[in-house]
Amino acid sequence: MIQCFVTGEHQSSFAEGYTPQLISASKIDSYYTDHPRVLHKHNDMLELLFVRSGTGVYIIDETRYPIKQGDIILCNAGMLHDEDPSCSKDLNTYSIAITDVRVKGLPANHLIEEGYSPVFPAGECADMIESLMSMIHSLLACNPEGSLETCHHLTIALLSKLLLVIRKYCDMAGDTVHTRTDIIVAQVKSYINTHFDEPFTLQDISEAIRISPYHLSHVFKAQTGYSPMQYTLRRRLGEAQTLLITTKMSITEISVAVGVGNPCHFNTMFSKNIGMTPSKYRESYVEKAGRNLLESRNLV
Repeated sequence: MIQCFVTGEHQSSFAEGYTPQLISASKIDSYYTDHPRVLHKHNDMLELLFVRSGTGVYIIDETRYPIKQGDIILCNAGMLHDEDPSCSKDLNTYSIAITDVRVKGLPANHLIEEGYSPVFPAGECADMIESLMSMIHSLLACNPEGSLETCHHLTIALLSKLLLVIRKYCDMAGDTVHTRTDIIVAQVKSYINTHFDEPFTLQDISEAIRISPYHLSHVFKAQTGYSPMQYTLRRRLGEAQTLLITTKMSITEISVAVGVGNPCHFNTMFSKNIGMTPSKYRESYVEKAGRNLLESRNLV
């Protein structure tokens, strides 16, 4: 027998008076990625993803990150993220959403400082992180009412372990240098993310940040792979998907809320880029969520 003892009191990583709260846990399999979530963000929570198997590309703040088995993906609150299903190969992940996370020295619902890559390998902690996320998901799927306390403590354990991995990763990564191109791209993203629910043109962005439209477009596309107006389109689509999933707003109300205005144009734009109408997307998401729950409980 090898007996291990606690040799002292632990120092909490979380700000006093705040306790992280689990919102949801998802097990995402490759055969459910026909209609992925487009560019979106969560203002009041953070999202953690762990790659169980396969490979793919995840897009965070329009930077493309190749992902593979054992990788952690951190989406801080307010961080835009996206998927590229065309690059996925048998990609299977866990995803957990958490709110009220207050790590000392970081903004609310942040686990990593700006300037560091939000995607990195879990390394030797991969098995433990996957096990914790698996237990959280399984308990919520099978007994959501009776497992809340257990899931709460498992979530704290998961965050504590992740913070150790993150600190080790940041120590190895060192300082990040921001170029003028980085600054320009950040300014363009900031303008679009602030005004995507309003009509505007490339010229409006150009005048706001005082850079010629040509140079702005060239720099932005070189770094992100999208023109500024393509980025705007994806931002609007991502927000529309969120509203379709999380609210009962009408299609007309959503089209106005994302800056399109004309419901017919919104339907056409959504169908062309997502592969189905907004109404069908809402129905499909609800049906898929229900089927996932039944399958997790072995009822189908």
